[in-house]
Amino acid sequence: MKLRGSPRAGAALAAAAGAAALVIAAALPATASPLFTGGGRGVTAQNAIQSAFDDAQNTAQSEGFYGACTVSGEPQVFGPFAHPTFGQIFRAEVTVTCEP
Repeated sequence: MKLRGSPRAGAALAAAAGAAALVIAAALPATASPLFTGGGRGVTAQNAIQSAFDDAQNTAQSEGFYGACTVSGEPQVFGPFAHPTFGQIFRAEVTVTCEP
């Protein structure tokens, strides 16, 4: 059985599929931002969170993401813990996404 079709219809379909693939390929890197996790400690919970954010931002910059970073999810704070030298300390973990 031989199927009939216009050669122009096949070319148009191939062009449309190619254009759709190009749009999808261009959109993927923008939506696939990696996550970077940092840890820190401080004498207050806020200091520990800021230290963890700075650590995650430094990690992102080592991978080439020098743009603005935003926190992804809620920061996790652990403590207070008794430290022999500093007294009471907190530990924190922050996950961020950063722009290239």
